[in-house]
Parts: sequence; structure tokens; C-alpha cells
Amino acid sequence: MNLTINHTQQINYINKTIINKKNDNFDSVLDDKKISEEEDKIFYELYKKSHMMHTAFSSVEEAKKHRISFPPSTAPGIVRRAWRQLMENASPEEKSMLDFLGDRFMDKLREKKFNMPNDLNGYINFMTDIKDYLELHYHNVSGISNEFYERIMNNVNKFENELKKYK
Repeated sequence: MNLTINHTQQINYINKTIINKKNDNFDSVLDDKKISEEEDKIFYELYKKSHMMHTAFSSVEEAKKHRISFPPSTAPGIVRRAWRQLMENASPEEKSMLDFLGDRFMDKLREKKFNMPNDLNGYINFMTDIKDYLELHYHNVSGISNEFYERIMNNVNKFENELKKYK
């Protein structure tokens, strides 16, 4: 029995772990960074084309900093992309409803003082809070039709489903 140890070929556990076990969390962070950069470019193009934004803000950074519409500029790129695509593909009636919802989302974020995890899961959990809020304030409330409530919830569910696609 030969008990000598061959030191010439040392096992590199780190490389084997990286090769054998893909780190999904790391990939999602890279994907979100890439998406954030793309969304920042889209916002920059919007800033360049908008006379109103040029008049109100001296730079794109200032415009992002003072943005009051949903999603905030600090939101993950995935959230900003999902909302933008939802708005782009919406009918005029749906856009009106999404504008209304965006205001409710921002009200709720301000109420929380933006104190929530600023990642995809944080926004998915935020959708649960929003659904509870909307049910309390718009479901079976006198003066508000159930049809209006259903349209609100359909749009919230669409947005939530878009977010979950990236999970």
C-alpha cells in the first residue's frame, strides 16, 4: 500500500464549486445591473428629447433625483423595465389606470418612507401591501364601483406578474 501523497496536483475547491454550482444570485445581480444601465439610457434619451425636463432640471441626474412618478429612480432596473413596458403596451384606458396606480404606489412608498428592501423581492412583497391597501380603500366602498376596483386589481396583478417573470 502506497501512502505517499502527490502534492503536484492540488484540488482547487473554489473553481470546482464555481464550475459545478452556478451562482444564480450573482447572475441576477449582474442582470439587474445591466437592466438598470439600459433603463438609465432610456431615461437619458427621454430627458434629451423633453424640453420641459430641460427647463425644470439642469442635468439628467437632477431629473432622476427629483422624479416623483412611479417607479422611483432608485428602484431596481427590473422594476423600472417592467413598469415601462407595461405602460408602453397599455391601451389609453389602461394607461390612465396605471397613472392612478402609480400615484397610489408612490403614496404608499412615501408612507413607508421608502423603508423597504430595494430589490425585486422587496417590490414583490410591496405588491402584497398594495393589494391590501387597495382592497381596504376601494373594495365594497360606497361611491366606488366594484368594476373600478376590479380594473385596478387587474392592472396590479399584471404588474406583479411582470415582476415575477424576473424572479
